[in-house]
Amino acid sequence: MGKNICQLVSVATFFLCYLALNGLVYAQQKPIELVTGLSKPPFVLEETNDGMQLDLIREAFSLSDINVKFIHMPLGRNITGFQRWDVEGVITLPIGYEHPGMFTSKPYIIYQNVAVSLTSSKFNINTLADLSGKSVAAFQNAKKFLGEEYKKTLAYSLDYREVADQSKQIAMLFSRQTEVIILDVNIFRYFMRENRAGMYNKPFNIHYIFNERPYVAGFKTEAIRDKFDQGIQALRGNGRYKAILDKYLR
Repeated sequence: MGKNICQLVSVATFFLCYLALNGLVYAQQKPIELVTGLSKPPFVLEETNDGMQLDLIREAFSLSDINVKFIHMPLGRNITGFQRWDVEGVITLPIGYEHPGMFTSKPYIIYQNVAVSLTSSKFNINTLADLSGKSVAAFQNAKKFLGEEYKKTLAYSLDYREVADQSKQIAMLFSRQTEVIILDVNIFRYFMRENRAGMYNKPFNIHYIFNERPYVAGFKTEAIRDKFDQGIQALRGNGRYKAILDKYLR
C-alpha cells in the first residue's frame, strides 16, 4: 500500500512539474502588448510595424527572451488604452510623467524640434525671437507643445500655420510656400533621405532653437520596466542602439 501511495505521489509531482514548466514556457512565448502611437516616421512606422522606437523596444526585450506586440492608437488615447486594455505599457511618455500603477523607464529616445530654412533665404535663426516676421509652417499643435515663449513670439504672425501632414509641411518649404518649418529633426532627416531628387535637391539650414525632449516608456510592473532598462543599456553598450538609429537616418 505504501509503495502504491509513493508511486501516486511521484506521478502527481511529475504532472504538476510538467504543468508548471509548460506554463512558464507559454508565459515566455506569449508576447507582451504595448500601446504606441500611429505612424510617425522614423520613430513609428505602422504599416511595416517597425521604426526607431519599435526596433529599440523589440531588441531590448529580446535580450530577455520577451516578444512584443504593438497596439497602435492615436497618441492622445495612449493612457486610456493602458487603463482599459490588458496591456503591459505605453512606449512614449514625457520624462517625469506619473500615473497610478505605472512604472516609468529611464529615457530611451530623444525628440528634437528644430527650425529649417533654405540656405538661399540667408536667415540667421538663433533664438525663438528670430522667427518673428517670417512665414512659418509648424507641426500640428506646435503652440501647445513648444511653450509660452514660442506661442507669444508667433501670436501676431500674419503667416503662421500648423500642418498635420509633415510631408506636406516639408514640401511647403522647398516649394517656397513658407520660409521656415518647425518639426522634429529626425522626421526631417528621414524624409530627406527618402526624397533627395527634384525640388528637394536644394541646400538648407537646420536651426537648433529648441531643447531636446527625452521620452520614457511606462509599464505595469517593475519587473518588466527593469528588463527594458537593462536591455536598452545593453544595446547602448554593444553598438546596436546607434545601428538601429542609423538604419533610418543614414
